[in-house]
Formats: sequence, C-alpha cells, structure tokens
Amino acid sequence: MARSSTTFKEGNLFHLLATNAGRPRIFDTPEELATRVIEYFEWSAENDKGKFTSAGLRLFCNLSRYNWRDYKAKPEFAHTLDQIEVILEDFYEKKLHWAGSTQGAIFWLKNKAGWKDESTINENVTNLTANFGTAKKDVENPKAK
Repeated sequence: MARSSTTFKEGNLFHLLATNAGRPRIFDTPEELATRVIEYFEWSAENDKGKFTSAGLRLFCNLSRYNWRDYKAKPEFAHTLDQIEVILEDFYEKKLHWAGSTQGAIFWLKNKAGWKDESTINENVTNLTANFGTAKKDVENPKAK
C-alpha cells in the first residue's frame, strides 16, 4: 500500500508524529535549568523553611524522576545535574550535625547518595594439625619413660 503524499504534511495530525516524537524539552540549556533550580532554593528558603528535597526540586522544575534521569544522560546537562545533587547531598550531610531528628537525613544519604553502614569483622583462622604419632607400649618396663 503506497503512502499518501499528504500523510505527513504540516497541519495534519500525523505531521506531529513526524516532527515531534516525544515531549518537548522543558529546558533547552543547562543554564535555564540552573536558573530554575536557584529559584527553587530561593522559594524553599522563603516558603518552606529551607527544607530542600529532590522531589520538591523536581516538582518545582516540572520534571519527573525519569525526566531527571533523561536530562542527566545528556552530556551537556550531566555536570549541572551532578552539581545540583551535590548541593542536596551537602544539605543532608549538614542536617546530620543540626539539633533534632536525623533519621530522615540518614535515610536520604543511604538511599540517594550511596552512603552505607558497614561493619568490618576481622577473623584470623589458624589451622592446627596435631600429630600424635603411633602409641608404643613399652612391654618390658611399662612404668619407664
């Protein structure tokens, strides 16, 4: 079946599939993303007592977890997103030193920043071999050694 020459012409709904196969980018440059992130930190400081979260940041930037990962896979955005994640990690590290509950910070550091509790147990195992030889009985003088 031959394709009609009008199938992908502009104005036709199929044209959208040919020109825009996915959701348009929210941010065209890392600078646009960084500007929006700074706006989030400023907003959070004023309205949310500076409680910065990964989910809050993504919501503010209109990014899903998957969009975030997609942007991070793009070389031009990778460094900017790494820096943003380091800022969030720094926030939670500092929270460990603040008064109050730190369980949330510990949870975040373990699950998002790759920290882990480790215990190291050193066990020295020595194999001993006892050789008792063969028992000889002194028949002539049983009390003599």
